[in-house]
Amino acid sequence: MSVPPPSPASRTTTMRRPFAAGHVRSASVPCHSHPLLPHVDDQLLALRSWTSNPGQNPLSLAHVRALLCVLDELLLHLPLAASTDRLLHGFLLLADAFGTFLSALLALRQHAAELHAAVRRRDNPKIASAARAQRQLDKDLAHLASAVARDASRCARATTTVPSCDSHHGTGATELEVARTVAEAINDTAVASASVFMEVASLADAAAAAAAAPATKKRLPPLMHSSSRSKNKQASYEEKREAMALEKLKQLEQCIGELESESEKVFRSLIQARVSLLNIHTPTF
Repeated sequence: MSVPPPSPASRTTTMRRPFAAGHVRSASVPCHSHPLLPHVDDQLLALRSWTSNPGQNPLSLAHVRALLCVLDELLLHLPLAASTDRLLHGFLLLADAFGTFLSALLALRQHAAELHAAVRRRDNPKIASAARAQRQLDKDLAHLASAVARDASRCARATTTVPSCDSHHGTGATELEVARTVAEAINDTAVASASVFMEVASLADAAAAAAAAPATKKRLPPLMHSSSRSKNKQASYEEKREAMALEKLKQLEQCIGELESESEKVFRSLIQARVSLLNIHTPTF
């Protein structure tokens, strides 16, 4: 596969984007990079752009999937020795995180369905119970987001501290550059994934809060103090509150349905990337 090298401007843009720990690709690495590296750089830039400004798609995992796809191609076509153990650990962290996320989505789907049914029945004790369970899951998702971003960043920093190869060893230098690029991908995938996890937690918390909101009694105008008018006013308020809660729960359930499929694909891509690294680490003859 023949791919032209990136322009100086695009390479400068790529190098300017640091890790959370301040990593910049080493200037000592020779210019004979592997031809697939520019493709990885392009996907990294796209993912970073989305992470900084997700716009109307804060729950999209499309850029994560695209990055993992080109990474798999890279790992299949290049023997990689540098930092393989650290990279394996990084992909394991991400795979574990998405496995946990898939389990959380399944539980969240159940809680949301129970809360939806309870709101329709106006079963206040059941509403309170389901809302508490859903909010606890929100906290678990927020903790997962924090943990995956922190742990993957540590793994990436450890990889980028590997000593630079001697300039006379071109193959080793290319392997080192690939290792650093893969480490960047692990870090950026973790950051983007954490953003999605937090967004799901926020949506779930908002839906639970809307469903569990107490029926507050409004102060009625002087001419509205009659019993029938007060009841009508209160009934209208309750209907609006219920409709809002049901709408938020519907949005949450739709979001869960879409994310389950996308997250499963990301999980499989992470497993495949780790398998590719394992094959490099333990080659067969």
